[in-house]
Amino acid sequence: MARHALRAIPWLFVGLATALIAVLLRVVEEWPYTMWPLQGIAVGLLAAAAARLFDEPAAMVVDTLPRHLAWRTAARGVVALGLVAWWLVVVAWTAPAYFGHAGDVAWQGAAAVLAATAYVTWRRSAGTPTPARAAGTGLVGGAVYLALARPAEDVIVLFPYTEGGPWAESRQWWAAVATVGVVVLAVTLSEADRRRTLAS
Repeated sequence: MARHALRAIPWLFVGLATALIAVLLRVVEEWPYTMWPLQGIAVGLLAAAAARLFDEPAAMVVDTLPRHLAWRTAARGVVALGLVAWWLVVVAWTAPAYFGHAGDVAWQGAAAVLAATAYVTWRRSAGTPTPARAAGTGLVGGAVYLALARPAEDVIVLFPYTEGGPWAESRQWWAAVATVGVVVLAVTLSEADRRRTLAS
């Protein structure tokens, strides 16, 4: 698995994304009241970086090899866990920025990575070789929109703000995101394994 991950992961992209995430959250720590939208944008960037791990430009060849989708997902998933660990470290480092809700910000990143992983794995199982190219753009663009425009913020509470923000509602939204991610990932891998068994 380690050899597969070393060869398959776009390490330069991952390195740049992790560095930019740290910069964004450090800026939020310095000016939390004026730069708060960067926190949501950092979540979107984290999810996009995780999605990029699962792209397979050589899918026409790789999909015919004995290493099945679940195995490849697990190999790359180790790096996704590394991204989550990095997120947790950076959030802890910049904890004063989050109005006493560093745990909630940490949860946002973890749930976003899980959902992104589930989505791109589902698309890979359907034969799309590089789903993260579109998904990553959508994740970052969507995070920018939600963090800056804050549409229907009384209903869709993803990135609450200040001590009195609706953090409990945000936790529920992110719990729903994570739950859907777990279900989609489990069903996708189970169905891919079933198809592989029938084909063999």
